[in-house]
Amino acid sequence: MKISLLGVALLCCTYHSFSQINLNKGLTAYYPFNGNANDESGNGNNPSVSKVTYTTDRFGKANAACSFNGSSNYIRIPNSSSFNFKNGFSMSAWVMVKDFYEGTCHGNRIIMKGYSDYLDGNYLLTFDDNHGTNGSNCYTDFPDKKKQSFYAAGAKPLANNFIVTGKWYLLTYTYDGTTAQLYVDCQLQAKGTLRNNDFSNNHDLFFGKMNNPQYPYWFNGLLDEVRFYNRPLNKEEILALCADKLIENKPELVCTDANTVSAKFNFGIDNCTTTTFSLVTSKTKNLQTIQWYFGDGTTSNKMTPVHNYKKYGTYKVKAIVVSKAGCADTVTREIQIRELKTDFNYSEQGDPGNIQFRAKNNNATYTWDMGDGKTYQNVSLVSHVYNESRQYTVRMFAQNSSGCLDTVEKKIDIAMPVLITEIPASTDPVTVTPKPGAAQLEKRDKDIIRSIAVENDSFSISLFDNGIVDGDSITLIYNNEVLFTHQMLSSKPLTLSLKIDPVKDNELIMYAENLGSISPNTALMIINDGNNRYQVNISSNKSSNGAVSFTLKQ
Repeated sequence: MKISLLGVALLCCTYHSFSQINLNKGLTAYYPFNGNANDESGNGNNPSVSKVTYTTDRFGKANAACSFNGSSNYIRIPNSSSFNFKNGFSMSAWVMVKDFYEGTCHGNRIIMKGYSDYLDGNYLLTFDDNHGTNGSNCYTDFPDKKKQSFYAAGAKPLANNFIVTGKWYLLTYTYDGTTAQLYVDCQLQAKGTLRNNDFSNNHDLFFGKMNNPQYPYWFNGLLDEVRFYNRPLNKEEILALCADKLIENKPELVCTDANTVSAKFNFGIDNCTTTTFSLVTSKTKNLQTIQWYFGDGTTSNKMTPVHNYKKYGTYKVKAIVVSKAGCADTVTREIQIRELKTDFNYSEQGDPGNIQFRAKNNNATYTWDMGDGKTYQNVSLVSHVYNESRQYTVRMFAQNSSGCLDTVEKKIDIAMPVLITEIPASTDPVTVTPKPGAAQLEKRDKDIIRSIAVENDSFSISLFDNGIVDGDSITLIYNNEVLFTHQMLSSKPLTLSLKIDPVKDNELIMYAENLGSISPNTALMIINDGNNRYQVNISSNKSSNGAVSFTLKQ
C-alpha cells in the first residue's frame, strides 16, 4: 500500500529530532502493490511477468498487498540499470511469512537478482533455517519451521531472532561499500563485511522465487511496499520507513480463538484416489483466505477442494487459514492413498464337497460367485457345498470404504466320492506285517473321531478323498501296526478288510504325510461289518491324527 511520504516525515519529526528526511532521494524502483505490480517511482520498471494475486495489507485495505502461494506465484522484472549497484544500495519491503519451502536446502527467496546465491553480483532478501540448524539445512529432508531467520546479501543473522508466521515485518537492507546490514522492524538483526562489492549482473529481478528450476526456493506469504535505492539509507531514514507503522498500522494483533478460524479439516476418499477436503470450522464467514497443499506438489485455494491423486502413497496435506482479523492457523494431516489388494484361501470341511472360503483382508466388503450359480453377499467367510465332480471358477469381488475395487479368481477341482453300497465279503482279509525300513512317523496327538461296536469279528473299510482331490497322501495304522504308507486318496475307494481283537479296543489311525494343496487331509470312511453300515468323515493334519475306535459288540 502506498504511504504518504509527507505524513511519514511529519511523524518522524514528532517522535524524533530529525532534520529533513527525503525518502524519494535515490529511489530507483517502488512497488506499493495497489492492485497491480507497477513501479510507481517514475522509472518505469514494470514487470514482464506478474503471476500473483492481491489481498488485504497490514492496515486491512483490500487488494493492497501481493500474495505468493509458495508453489507457482512470482513477479519477474526485466534487468535495468535501476537494479545494478556499484557504490552501495538499499532495499526495503514489508513481509508476512505464511509457511516455509520444503524442498532441498529449504530456501525462501522474497527478492532475488541472479539465479544462484554464490555467484558474483547477485543479491537477495531471504530466510531459511540455516542459522537455526548450524548450517545443516541442506542435509535434512524437512525444514525446522521454528528456527527460521531473515538474512540478505552478505548480512548473516546476529542472534536467534526466529520468524513468527502470520506477522508483518519491515525488512530494510543497506550496503555502504564495506558493511552489509539487515534491519528487521528497524532493529539490526544481520550484519557482515563486504568490501567494494559490485551488485551488478545481467539477470532479471524476481519477487517470490529464485530463477533456478533445481532450487526455486518459492516464497509463501505476503509482500508490500518494496523499495530500491541506489544509496545506503542512514539510521534516521530507516526509522522513517518504520514510522508508517506508527501512523497507519493498527495495534499489534493478538490472535485468540475468537478472531482465528481453525484450519482443522476432514477428508473423504472415493473411487480409491479422489479425495474431498473440508474445514471443520463453522466460522466460515470470518475466513479471509485458505490455501491447501496436497502433498504431491499441487495446491488449491477453494473452500472444499476435490483432489485426484495420480499415484498410491502417503501424503502430508496442509491447510493454512487466515481470518479477516489477520490471524493464521495451519494444520497438517497425513493421508494414505492405498490400492486394495486382497486374496482368499479355502479348505475342506469334512462332508463331501463342503468347502470353506475365507477372505484374507477383512477391511472390505465381499461378494462371492461360487461358480455353480450360487452367490453370497457381504460376508468374508463362506461355507459352500458342491454337489458335482468338476472344475469350478470361484470369484471374490472386494470393495473397501475408499471405493477401491479388487477381484480374485481361482479354479478348484471338486471330486465327489463314488460311493459303494455293498462291499463283497473278503475271503482273504489283510494280514498286517510291518515292512523293514518303514518310514519313521512323527509323534502326534490323537483325535478319536468315533467309536463303533461291530457285530462280527471282521469288517471292511473303504476310503475316499473327501471333496477336493489335491494330492493328499496318508499312512494307515491299525492297532499300532502300519498297514501301508504313501497312499494317495482319490474319488475311487481304497478298500481293505480288518479283524477285530475281541479282548481290547482296536484303533484305526489315519496319519497325514502330505497335506496336498489344501490342509487338512480329509477322507470319507465307509465301514461295513456285514450287518451294519457306518459313514465317518475323518481328518488329519501335522499336529493331530484322526482315529476311529472299534470294539466287538457283546
